[in-house]
Amino acid sequence: MIVLGRKDIVKLANNIKNKNESIDPFLGDDEDQILVVKKDLKIRHIPTGIIYTVVKVIMPQDNSDPKILCKRPGKRLLIPSQKFNEYERQ
Repeated sequence: MIVLGRKDIVKLANNIKNKNESIDPFLGDDEDQILVVKKDLKIRHIPTGIIYTVVKVIMPQDNSDPKILCKRPGKRLLIPSQKFNEYERQ
């Protein structure tokens, strides 16, 4: 039997959380998608812990590369879809 300490459990939990949690602006299949990331949603940048507020989701006509425009005091940030996995809902 393996005994895990507090540090081991925290590390394991964070690893699972980072692999499974990411921002996706939509739920559902291609035909039945629902926009779930909306204005005023709080998201957290996982590596730094900085919290941003969603201003709007920018969708191209072909839905190929959505972007999320966010803000925090003194800064605005445009998050490309390739970096959604670095953020989680707050």
